Amino acid sequence: MKILTIGAGAWGLALSNVLSENFNEVFVYSRNEKTIEEINNFHTSNKYLPSIILNNKIIATSNFDLINEMDYLLIAVPSKAIKDVIELVSVKLHKKIKIINATKGLEYTTNTRIQEYISTHLSSDKIENICSILGPGFALEVCNHNLTCLNSVSTNFEFAKEVQTLFSNEYFRVYVGQDVIGSEYGTSIKNAIAIASGIIKGLGYDENTKAALITRGLAEMTRFGIHKGAKKDTFFGLTGVGDLVLTCNSTESRNFAFGYKVGKENDARKVINENKTTVEGLNTIKVVHNISKADKIEMPIIDALYQILFEYKPIKETILTLMTRPLKVESFD
Repeated sequence: MKILTIGAGAWGLALSNVLSENFNEVFVYSRNEKTIEEINNFHTSNKYLPSIILNNKIIATSNFDLINEMDYLLIAVPSKAIKDVIELVSVKLHKKIKIINATKGLEYTTNTRIQEYISTHLSSDKIENICSILGPGFALEVCNHNLTCLNSVSTNFEFAKEVQTLFSNEYFRVYVGQDVIGSEYGTSIKNAIAIASGIIKGLGYDENTKAALITRGLAEMTRFGIHKGAKKDTFFGLTGVGDLVLTCNSTESRNFAFGYKVGKENDARKVINENKTTVEGLNTIKVVHNISKADKIEMPIIDALYQILFEYKPIKETILTLMTRPLKVESFD
């Protein structure tokens, strides 16, 4: 199969590497000539995947017109770039194509899920099928053949199975699901909880605190998702608790690393002003906070994160307020 990947960052290259090792023809689109030369001449991406040698069959290109020769389009860009990507695809694509979304987060101009945004902003005469591949995976570990499990999620079950087969091999196992709403909200909101996990680690709290945060964060993810039409069980799978545990426990997560700096510096404004990396959880916190307030969904952790990161309230005082709320029965509803 011929596949064009939009996104020459770590995750786009890692997934392209899997697809290439599965004997597909993979082209990676980039506008950066140095990136293209490095991938084609040295099979590396030292900026995103240090010490990794990519499959030598991967071809980097700046020719976006190749999209019309492809069987699949794999989108793996930061959520803030989705709008521009879909506008480019809309202009350049002259046929129907199968789309695989690997972007997590929410589209920042419309506050919609990524698959939802693609489906509503790309005309139906250009979409043959659409699916998202989501779940707990760090790019570097995938390239090093660490055993990884993800989920292929689409309302079209047969297409989800097709994508499952396309990616699966002895180190990369893909399951299938149909709850797109739950999977996309789960893999978005976990970025927000990962920021909180980094903050508490930076403040010096340890495993008890992290276990409580992950558990109650999962409750908030589930509550929000159910309100938006998701299935409860989804949040106890790979795109829920699986992705949540991964990103809340590792400095490989940009969201965790960002939160850690906030906690260590005890100064959210300073860290945000100095930050130069994509932190998907920041936009997610803002969007989910606004929706939860409008729809009266109880999300105290998200509320606390909003107060710390957007209203610059003192971190320790905000945590104290969170911990001294009225006592209640544990619930995931």
